[in-house]
Amino acid sequence: MTIDELKQELSGKSFPQEVMISPDQIVFDPELFLRTQFIMVDAWKKDIEKCPAYIRLVRFKDAISNLEQ
Repeated sequence: MTIDELKQELSGKSFPQEVMISPDQIVFDPELFLRTQFIMVDAWKKDIEKCPAYIRLVRFKDAISNLEQ
């Protein structure tokens, strides 16, 4: 999934106050989380799939998808 696809899928939505993206990671402020992660991804110059912020964004997207089911 590209960064643009992630931005499209995650922008403009409302999210719960807390989103567990992994057993050891809970997002308490989704708007701040998304803004910060996209800044970090945009600054990353290496393979995007190895970017920690990209991995967190994909986990966040998956967690939101699981909540909607």
